[in-house]
This record gives sequence, C-alpha cells and structure tokens, in this order.
Amino acid sequence: MPRRALLALLALLAAACDEPPAAADAGVDAPIDAPAGQGSEATTDLVINEVMPRGPGSDWIELHNRGAAPIDLCGYFLTDASDRLDHYLPLGGVLPPAPCPPRPLAAGAYLVIAIDDTPLPTTGPIDPTHAPFSLAASDQVHVLTIDGANVDGVSYLYPRAPSQPADVSLARVPDGAGLFFAVAPTPGAANPAVAP
Repeated sequence: MPRRALLALLALLAAACDEPPAAADAGVDAPIDAPAGQGSEATTDLVINEVMPRGPGSDWIELHNRGAAPIDLCGYFLTDASDRLDHYLPLGGVLPPAPCPPRPLAAGAYLVIAIDDTPLPTTGPIDPTHAPFSLAASDQVHVLTIDGANVDGVSYLYPRAPSQPADVSLARVPDGAGLFFAVAPTPGAANPAVAP
C-alpha cells in the first residue's frame, strides 16, 4: 500500500476512535494537515469520483460513469446518512413509487452535484444536481440502489482550521478507479493521472 494511502487510512481510523492521530513514522508529524479519504471498491461503473466538502463556495460531489455504455440514474440515490430518508437524493429526479423517466449519464460523463442542503420538494420533479444535505469536515457519502445496496462510497476527514487547506478536493487517482488523494479540484473533468 502506498505510504500516502496508508497515512490517509490511519487518519480516518484515528478520527473514528476520537483520538488524535499518531505519526506513522519518525518522518511524519502528527496531526496530519491534509485531507484524507478512503473509498470502497465500486460495484458498477457509476463511481463517486471527487468530493469537495470544504471549498471556497458550495460543497460538491462529482459522480462519473467510467464505463463504455450510458447508465440510467433512475433507481440510484446519493446520501451521507443511509439511516435518514431526508438525506436521500434520487439521481433520477423522482421519488419512488413515481415512475422515473430515463435519465442517462453518458459513457465517460461526469455529474457534479451541489451539496447545499436544498430541501426536496413534496411534489413534482426533483433537481438531482442539488442535495438535501450538507457535508461535515469528517463525513461519508454513498451511492445506493433503490433496494439499499451500496454501489460506491467514500469516508473522509478534513483537518480543522487553521491547517485546513484552501481549494483542495479528494479525488480518485487515476480518474474513476484509484484511491482518493488531495488534489486541485477538477469538477466535471478528469482527475490527475498520477498521485501528487
């Protein structure tokens, strides 16, 4: 496992235990002052590709279709809390049991979703580019199917001010397939090919 990925995992584990992170070796000072994230292995070609929870503007999440065929987003949900239905964003634009007209995400395409705590309407269509939740400095995000299966997920930790980096996202490197690394944001575009 690369040293940077190991440090990211150690930071997440330390945060989960509510203890200050320990240095991984004598060459690293604790606490870690860069964002850290760990994603699950995606089960489909629809992946969480980039997360920007502490940016200068609105928080956002980028989804990516890394496959060679379009993916119909009906039946997929984005959430930061699987136990809270008010935190589910239907990516197809309608809540079940209403019929969902096809909403394809083209092969190789990106979908950027503003995470701005926009409440879902009680009737009518839902704008799937605005989520009904906000992101914390330490949080998780998942793409789920209508039956609750986890398609992809990422847990992350951003340092508190003053060491919180400005304008840094967590992105899969390489694009669509790799581990999460702190990089310059690339909303709606490919992530770097190699880790920084």
